[in-house]
Amino acid sequence: MINLIEVLKEQASFGFTGKINILLRNNSQFIGVIYQEEGLLVGAESRELKGKKALLKLIFEDVESHDLYKFVVEPELVSPDLHSMKVTIDEVKTEAQVHFQDYINAKKLKPSPDLRLVLNPEILISNEDLTPREFDVMSVITEWCKVSDIYKYSKLMDFEITNALVSLRKKRAIKVFQN
Repeated sequence: MINLIEVLKEQASFGFTGKINILLRNNSQFIGVIYQEEGLLVGAESRELKGKKALLKLIFEDVESHDLYKFVVEPELVSPDLHSMKVTIDEVKTEAQVHFQDYINAKKLKPSPDLRLVLNPEILISNEDLTPREFDVMSVITEWCKVSDIYKYSKLMDFEITNALVSLRKKRAIKVFQN
């Protein structure tokens, strides 16, 4: 069976403009959409995700699922308000290859979505070094304490969030509570 990368590459090869709908093979449930303009990838949406984050997630799920999805290619004009990126298929393929192993490893460590997280205020006055990703996750935790919300509202990739949460937990920067 053909995979998502192959579909995107094929469409890019002749400068396709339109959208590629990603559906579940067994019941045609809509999973996401990728927009191309003159062969360039200009947008993607999957559930609540948009842009490159959605695109990489769709690619990772397709690679991991082996024949779970079907693709419906629809030529049409792509509205500028749907643009959230402008990359070639080769750039996306390279980035996906770089991050796929991180994605697989982080899936094993992902916390339960119904856990609640609270920042430990002592981390702010300690001399503990925080990475930019850890800081981004801490910023989201200040507004959303539920793990599922952190993944939903963070602008980071899921594996980046997971790795930041694991690191913050090791640094005792967050406390975990069961509901």
